[in-house]
Amino acid sequence: MQDVEDTFVSACRRMGYAPTASAMRRAGVVLAGATLTNGMFTLPNLGAISPADLARSLRAEAPEDFADLSQASLPPHGRNLTERMAAEVAASRKPRALPSDWEAVRRTKAGLTAEFMSEIEDNRKK
Repeated sequence: MQDVEDTFVSACRRMGYAPTASAMRRAGVVLAGATLTNGMFTLPNLGAISPADLARSLRAEAPEDFADLSQASLPPHGRNLTERMAAEVAASRKPRALPSDWEAVRRTKAGLTAEFMSEIEDNRKK
């Protein structure tokens, strides 16, 4: 059955859309007992249908069950889920504001403390 499902999904993607779980459920009902023979779905007691024709038929019945690949936000290649989530969290964070008395305290400090305070100031202004 996995070959049948993979062939159906591939046909949909070649046409520029991706089937949702609902579309896959519909395809599963239609393809129950089907076999893949010479690139065609052979349905028991019904004949054969090409994967592209099946995809077109199901999309005509329920267009809301298919997502348009040209408009879908696809994950960037080469990044795993952890990296994508960390980037999303970092992008959504607002930089913390400096304390209200920062300038007054900053003028009184020198040496290593002043360097660290400069670094904090630079990081928070980004």
